[in-house]
Amino acid sequence: MKATVLLPTTKERGVLLRYSVGSILSQSVKEIELFIIGDGVDESTRVVIHELMKLDSRIKFFDHPKGERRGETYRHQALMNHAQGEIVCYLLDRDLMMPDHIERMYRNLRNHNLCAHLSIEVPQMGTLKFVRKSFFGSRNEPKPSSLKESQMLGLLFSQVGHSLEFYKTLPHGWRTTPTEWPTDIYMWEQFLCQPGIRFLSTTDPTILYFKRGDHPGLSAAERAKELVQYFPLLDSPDQIEQLRESALQNSLLQREKLLLAPLLIKGQGINKFPLRLWKKLTKSFTKSW
Repeated sequence: MKATVLLPTTKERGVLLRYSVGSILSQSVKEIELFIIGDGVDESTRVVIHELMKLDSRIKFFDHPKGERRGETYRHQALMNHAQGEIVCYLLDRDLMMPDHIERMYRNLRNHNLCAHLSIEVPQMGTLKFVRKSFFGSRNEPKPSSLKESQMLGLLFSQVGHSLEFYKTLPHGWRTTPTEWPTDIYMWEQFLCQPGIRFLSTTDPTILYFKRGDHPGLSAAERAKELVQYFPLLDSPDQIEQLRESALQNSLLQREKLLLAPLLIKGQGINKFPLRLWKKLTKSFTKSW
């Protein structure tokens, strides 16, 4: 088994699962298991999950009552007692995985034990863009505990993966999160503070990220309307490349509010360069994808 994928969900989210789960089951890597972690799901969501399980035996459903915060301890139980994948990946029930997400994550974790890809943010209004990250590359030394520093790395839930072996060496793993911390950032900070950490932050754009306000944000029904629009695009390599190129162009062209890590070209900030150069740059970058 190459990968275990954790997808936490709760009540009234069944309308999203056909799309988020579908994007996982359509991965180029087939040797996976999908753990749907139920944190107080309602009956309508439960029915959808059981329908999906009948279609694909790789799905396992952990049906729990509503736990503290986001039911983080349920994730820990599943990983410690049931997971068989070499690596662990994650997806929010509102997001979508591009078909090569696990393939790239598996490759990137060969020499690392924690990895973060890029996410493409799909705004309600406006243009596709990359979610801001302040660091690209490898880091092999523990970092001090800091909410601010951890948030600056831009480690969103869906874009992170890690080895199962290293997870089992952590002092706590997933646990109930203090109120001042986001649940995912609190988890990744635990990783980053451990001796032996080998963290890799890459420019692989493999997640479509649909942020819709603070929890609970936009209703599941409204979110589903967007997933219906974007989910079919994942079947087309050409459409996927268009999404990636559009996000790159828009991020580069927002020179005053650059969402990528600071970018210097020949020692100069990109706001010093004329716009006519960006198409050449984006063509060069997208070829590397």
